[in-house]
Amino acid sequence: MSYPGAPPEPARLLRLNGGLFSFRTQTVEASLDEVVLHYQLLCSGRHAGLFERLSTQSARGKDAGHVVCLDMGDAPRDLRSLANGFVRFSETGDIGALGGLRYMRARRVSGAPVEQTLVLTVWADSPFNLFQMLPADDADAGGSDVPAVPRPRSSQRLLSAWEAGSPSGFVVYRVPNQSGADLVSFYRDELSASGWTIIERHPSESIAIDDVRMISAERGKRMVTVLTRSTDASDTVLSILISEPS
Repeated sequence: MSYPGAPPEPARLLRLNGGLFSFRTQTVEASLDEVVLHYQLLCSGRHAGLFERLSTQSARGKDAGHVVCLDMGDAPRDLRSLANGFVRFSETGDIGALGGLRYMRARRVSGAPVEQTLVLTVWADSPFNLFQMLPADDADAGGSDVPAVPRPRSSQRLLSAWEAGSPSGFVVYRVPNQSGADLVSFYRDELSASGWTIIERHPSESIAIDDVRMISAERGKRMVTVLTRSTDASDTVLSILISEPS
């Protein structure tokens, strides 16, 4: 998935809703058109099978573009094998039964002395369960919560993202029947009781930008930021960011 001729950048690992993904960022001396075309050909070039060509989706605008597809590798490409793959996917939720996920997002670099493009590539070769990654009904999505940071009762985890080997992460919940102000008050009390120090200029300071409320706290080298945004459906979207110098 590395763009040819670009300076080598190590791949990093991301755990997203329980699935393990590799990703890499590169800045390449190539136009946006060249980058998008390169990854389109990787996905749907002359050596690609019919399913790979049909699964390829791409788009390009003035300043950005993307390509996404499923790579079958050396797997058989006959109709029986494809049908068996769809059956396994429907039974297990493992998208690897259809092929390896490949995703590329590119953005033009403005103001560079030569034409450059910022490229993000994401791929998954190990099995991951799409059914567990996408929350159903009121069940949690796969992944994990933030250690030592409580979550409200009746909340539903929608997103859990952690870079492997890093103490930093990002978790998103849906919280029914509670306002953003209620949740900020909840975390002010709970974090303080758990040994966190609230970061504020004035006691009980409330920070709100448009319809987003936030509160931050620190404990040792760790810092947590809580963001809340109420929706029209009487739910509140709760986002928790945890960071620590590695």
